[in-house]
This record gives sequence, structure tokens and C-alpha cells, in this order.
Amino acid sequence: MSTEPIQLEVVKARIALALSGGGFRASIFHLGVLKRLAELGWLQRVDVLSTVSGGSIIGAFAVMRWPQWIQAGADGAAFEQIIAQPFLRQVQQRNFILEWLLRSPLWPLRKSVNRQFTRTQAAVELLDQWFFHGLSCDELPERPLLVLNATSLHSIRSWRFTKGGLGDSRIGYSNWNGQPLPLALAVCASASFPPVFPPLRIRRGDYSFSGPSYGETPLPNFDFVPLTDGGVYDNSGMEALFKPTLLPGGKLLEKPEFLLVSDGGAPPRYDFRSSGLPAMTEGLLLYRADQIAREQVTAVRTRWLMEQITTGKRQGLLVSLRSALDRIGSPKSDQYRKFVPSAHQIPSSLLPSLRAIRTSLDRFGETECTALMYHAYLMTDCFLWCYRDTMSEEYKVPSNPAPAWRIEFCSETTAEWDGGLADSGRVLRLR
Repeated sequence: MSTEPIQLEVVKARIALALSGGGFRASIFHLGVLKRLAELGWLQRVDVLSTVSGGSIIGAFAVMRWPQWIQAGADGAAFEQIIAQPFLRQVQQRNFILEWLLRSPLWPLRKSVNRQFTRTQAAVELLDQWFFHGLSCDELPERPLLVLNATSLHSIRSWRFTKGGLGDSRIGYSNWNGQPLPLALAVCASASFPPVFPPLRIRRGDYSFSGPSYGETPLPNFDFVPLTDGGVYDNSGMEALFKPTLLPGGKLLEKPEFLLVSDGGAPPRYDFRSSGLPAMTEGLLLYRADQIAREQVTAVRTRWLMEQITTGKRQGLLVSLRSALDRIGSPKSDQYRKFVPSAHQIPSSLLPSLRAIRTSLDRFGETECTALMYHAYLMTDCFLWCYRDTMSEEYKVPSNPAPAWRIEFCSETTAEWDGGLADSGRVLRLR
């Protein structure tokens, strides 16, 4: 199928955000980062979002509502009204996994009518009903540029969806050829955690892929491109922002001036459990091996980013579920506490429960949402202030940090959070 020639367009980004995977836990954590950026007036300066899995869910939801947020004032209050609260209402009042499972009696009937129907396509339909309401990828705003990252099982590359098209660096890129995919489908491809969701397949014949971007041998012309969770390849979403990167739609994304990575992924677990049953023991071993491989990849990327930031080679920030003010050390942490006292910091006794919150797509309680958002919000404010001396004037926050959202952790609040987070580490909540 022939298409008009694609002219390469250079995209220069001021601020770029990488939003990691990690289910709804990551989505809610990212909301806290975005909220503080909105209050500081930085969010409207964001030109690119590169997202994975749970980051793709909230990233696509936010970008879809971006024009409305700008029109409403582009500040923290507008962010709460237009983006944060509508998203939180869905995840607090409904249970995505339960609603998805309740559709299961219909799956055999749907499969008999449409052989292409899978559990993943059922999730696409539900995501569309919850968040995206029939929007197609080509209907996204021009700015900020949203890059949704999945993993191509054929090419072993990060597969990207944008407003301009789809593809990866090995199979090549294509514009939409008049056949744009639903935004919910692109998001679901990015969030299809295996083995719960089978790979989502893209029919190659529907698009005109350009071929390898870096002179590699072309892959066989398979009829379909199978895609799985973007976190299998890069759970941080950083790769598209490391260096000048080709993107679908004929765009060349240059390195951003300021890179902020929000990591709501799972902290490592330092244990290994064996069931004693042969088949289950092997399964647990394979799962643990996969965990270790992913953790090592994440650690390498994180160390690289921090080396770049601390040596002044790149302006940026990493805000993680693992972050803590105490890890900065004196005198910066002590100076920050003069502005935001310890009474407003999450007690260290609560942090293990907060970091253990599940990465599921089930219903989240109010305390869980508040804890994730507040931790991300305060760490964003804290790190921007503590590292302000490493940043150019354009990216320096005021010398007097004044986050508007402050929770006072009296004994009653601490006890309430302790109870609200008590069973948050469960794999799933079907209620």
C-alpha cells in the first residue's frame, strides 16, 4: 500500500516526562507528580510524554483532557478538576478487573463470532468506556506529544504509538494510512501485562512500514505484529528520551532540555519462595528470574540517568516510589525541613506499606490514592528544591518552597493511614 512521502520533522522539547509502568498504582503516583508540576506552572511547558503501561493509562487520559485543562487556567486547581478527580473517581468507585472478569461468560460467544477476539480486546473495550470514549490516536492534541510504548515480540524493540502513526525502529514506522487505531487499543497494548492479557496483534498489511531505521536486515514479513506490555522492554519510558529518536509520523525527537522521570514501578523484593511442588516451583523460579532481569535493566537506566544529572550532563529529575527525603542527606534535607517540617512528611513507619501497594487494575481506596499521590507530590517538590543549584535559571524553583498540599501527620492521621494501607500489598481486591 503506497502513501505520500513523509517529511522528517524535528521536535525540540523543553520538558519531557517519562511515566513508568505499574498498573493503577503507577497511574495514581504519576498524578502526584503532575499535580505539583501544575502548581509550579511547569506542566504547561511539557512538550513530550513517553509512557508505559499504567503510565500510558494516565498519560493518555491527561493528554486527552489537556486542551480543556489549559482553557480552565492550566494551574493546580484546574488540574484537580479536569484531570485528577475524574480519574480518581473511576479507580476508587469501580473495579476494572472485576468488571473485566464479569464479561468472561460472554467471551466464548464473542470468540465464536470473531476469531480475533481475545481477553485483551475485552480490556480495550472496557478502557474505552472508562476513560477514552471512542477517541482515536490521530485525534490527540499536537502538543504535548504523547508516545505510548509497547513491546514488539517479533523485533524485540519498543513499539510506539503517536498521533502521527505507529511502529518501531526494526520493522519501521508508518503513518495511519487513514486507519487510525482507537486510543484505548494503543493504551491497552502498552499495558497488556503477560500472561493475564495475551498479545495484541497489529495487521501489517493495513499500514506501510518504512523498514529498519538503522540499516539492519529486514525481518520476515509476518502478517501480524504481536505486542505486549511496554514494561517488558523498558518499564521507565525513558528510552525514547535518551537520545535523538525517530518516531512515527516522520518525527525526530531531540533530547529534551529537562527530563523528569516518574517511577511508580515495584521496588525489588529480596526474597524467593518455593512451593515444594515441582511444576509450581519451576514457575516461581521463572517468575523470579524475570523479576531479577527487569530490576537489573531498571537499575542500569536509573544509574545512567542519575550520573547524567549529578555530573551536569543533563538537566532532570527522578521521582520514584522508593524516594525518601532522608536519602538526600544533610544539609539539604535539613534545610528543606525548615520549609516543610517533619510533621508534614510521611512517617517512615508508613513507607514500607505504601511501597508495597499492589500494581493491579482493581479498585483503590481513598487512603491508598492519597498516600501515593502525596508521596509523589512531596518528593517532586523536595527534589526540585534540593537540586535547584544544579539547574539553569529557567528550571530553578523558588528558594522558598511552598507546596500548597500539606497533610499533618498527627497520631490519628498516622493510625488512619496505617489501617488504610494494611492489606494494600494483596495481589488483587475483587470487591
